[in-house]
Amino acid sequence: MRILKIRFLLWLFTICLTIHSISSAKNLALELDGSTAIEVPNSDSINPKKAITIEAWMNMEKTVGECLAKDWGGNRDYIFPEIIQNGTGLRFVLWPGTKILDVQGFKLNEWQHVAGVWDGKEMRTYINGKKMGSIPYDVPALASTESNLYIGVGDSIKWFCQGLIDEIRIWEVSRTEEEINRFMIKILNGDEDGLNAHYSFNNSDAKDSTNNKNDGDIGFGKPVYVDVTNQLKLEPLSIDVTDKLTTTWGWLKRTH
Repeated sequence: MRILKIRFLLWLFTICLTIHSISSAKNLALELDGSTAIEVPNSDSINPKKAITIEAWMNMEKTVGECLAKDWGGNRDYIFPEIIQNGTGLRFVLWPGTKILDVQGFKLNEWQHVAGVWDGKEMRTYINGKKMGSIPYDVPALASTESNLYIGVGDSIKWFCQGLIDEIRIWEVSRTEEEINRFMIKILNGDEDGLNAHYSFNNSDAKDSTNNKNDGDIGFGKPVYVDVTNQLKLEPLSIDVTDKLTTTWGWLKRTH
């Protein structure tokens, strides 16, 4: 029984350390100054074919810009989000066929979560978890070129974004409205099903937290990562401590 108690106390101590680490962690974002961009080398995993979801948190200042684009040198796969309409709208573009979905409701100089989804039949755009528009787009598969992925710019120096961007996710599945709303305030672990690339920037770099290793590096300018913990209240995915304690104590009693 003494060994049982020691094991339980050690486990509880580990949980407490984990909670402290989570509560004291900083949330960093990539600062885009209008001439800076991250470049991610092309790979199969950032070229979803049958479905795609792109998500990000943004606090933008400039009225135009392609903030995430796989669109370079005439090779075009997708753009989202692109700021349009003098900073009041978002554009979602997919290839082949240059299918464009424009929506209103975007705002400059405040944090907003944006998501672009294609399920094989329809394109949808969400702002802060609310569907803002949709159009039919029925193609067998998305374009898949050799273009690299850029965070902060599209296929022209005219399209540099300016502002803050955080928690970028590229999925090979179409996320539902419920999933978008449930997880948009969470910092993902990187091992979620269907997640092909994930950039939290919390280590002051553009490393991909998934096993796909879609790591970003300097494309243009000099990336700066800033602490936005007090602006953007994101929460790490974590265990329910009460449930975990109950489950673990029950297991210990059964097995000892």
